[in-house]
Amino acid sequence: MMHLRMPRLGLRYRFAVAITVSILIPTSLISLLTYRLIDNQAEQSVHARIEQSLAAIDYQLTDSINTAEADALWLSQLFAEEGSSFTSDQSEPRKLMEHFLEAHEQYRYIVVRSDHRPDLVISRPSQPKPDITPPSTTSNNDSIHHPIVHPPALGENGQLEAAIEALLPSRTGYLLIGLTMEPIADRLNEEAASLGIRFMLADSSSTVFADSTLAAGAGQGNPASLQLIKNKTTDWRIAAELPPVRTYPAAISAVRSIAFISVLALLIGLFAAAWLAARFIRPIRTYREAFGRMADGDLTFAMPASTRDEWGRLGASFNRMLKSLQLYAFSDPLTGLPDRRRMMHLIEKHFQQNKSDAAGSQPFAVWFIDVDNFKQLNDTHGHAFGDDVVRQVAYELQKLMPSPNVVSRFGGDEFVMLMPEANDLSLRANAARLQERFERGIHIRGELLRIQLSVGVAVYPKDGDTLDQLIASADIAMYKAKRKGKNNIQFH
Repeated sequence: MMHLRMPRLGLRYRFAVAITVSILIPTSLISLLTYRLIDNQAEQSVHARIEQSLAAIDYQLTDSINTAEADALWLSQLFAEEGSSFTSDQSEPRKLMEHFLEAHEQYRYIVVRSDHRPDLVISRPSQPKPDITPPSTTSNNDSIHHPIVHPPALGENGQLEAAIEALLPSRTGYLLIGLTMEPIADRLNEEAASLGIRFMLADSSSTVFADSTLAAGAGQGNPASLQLIKNKTTDWRIAAELPPVRTYPAAISAVRSIAFISVLALLIGLFAAAWLAARFIRPIRTYREAFGRMADGDLTFAMPASTRDEWGRLGASFNRMLKSLQLYAFSDPLTGLPDRRRMMHLIEKHFQQNKSDAAGSQPFAVWFIDVDNFKQLNDTHGHAFGDDVVRQVAYELQKLMPSPNVVSRFGGDEFVMLMPEANDLSLRANAARLQERFERGIHIRGELLRIQLSVGVAVYPKDGDTLDQLIASADIAMYKAKRKGKNNIQFH
């Protein structure tokens, strides 16, 4: 790899004059403007920190609710058939749900109510049996297709809980799963203690059900305003109470220090500007040339980064940026997803991490996804329409399987997904979500099109302890789905 040479510039003398003049003119204004600048920056920093805290709480809330909704839907599938043995004998679903509660400490209880069976109520052994008031929805409400999040309330154990309601597939009843909101309340208290302000969580009617005031000792005095965000999943509000007065005494001393430093810098600059210009301006032309080469698509060079000064650190940062750009070069141009080479590299990296992990192998899954009847779509509607289908399928897969999952386009109408954290429950829950989403169809050029997928899933190390074996296992499972009539998911 070729390293660029940094030539000397003929502008150093003019730069020395510019430094001297630029110090002379603004010196008289620096002391007057610095206080306002520092004060504003400090206030912006506080607001930015509050926004980060609100965003972190919002992310944790969304993740908890989404996970609970997916679990509620999955559990409701246990009662998918009215003629199943679950109708008369509740021992089997009770055992399954008790095991589920034991494995998921964030849930407090599960309640199943139906017109065709007695109520089924399961709670943790350490918790009292919940007394659940029937929700406002009814079993014959055909407009309900998704889980409903009911506003939190204090449970009998004195802890904040929210109920997630999912309609049974038979539409003759519903399933409630009790989700503890204590982690969210604890996060409110932690952020309040960190920033010294009050954090609150309210429902869509502005009823506050979690408040950090008592726990953190924050929120004293009259609030000047509220800084809040709206959670898109639940329509709840997460708010931070801003203090009425913000003072930054450090700004005053900073003004005096900067005024003194400015005068001193002026005196030193008169003698040292030329020397500094010769030392620090010289690399500019080199970076200008580097950006020109990048604009022409050449990423096969590197900047000098051997020195320990700012230019050396800049060179190291620039080289890291080049590596990132080279990484993006391995993306699929149609969908923007990682391409085949990038996905193979990521899966191989997981194999290496598992081999070097002293704690033992951590299971991960590879999903092989193929769009059914894609050739027929191309032949009927044209290749441009087929490209739109591939792009929309890629978008839906990314939305359904967010990070840390990685979705890639393997080629044509084939996608491969890497799921780093795989267990039997998460695999089946995600499979159900995938099937449910594509059963509703996707919009292509304004037309609702029902796209069918054949999916094969292989899990490391059960289905292969090498890259080739695991990919082959997922591919075999996908073709098994094809042979079973397409539009289904098969595990190897």
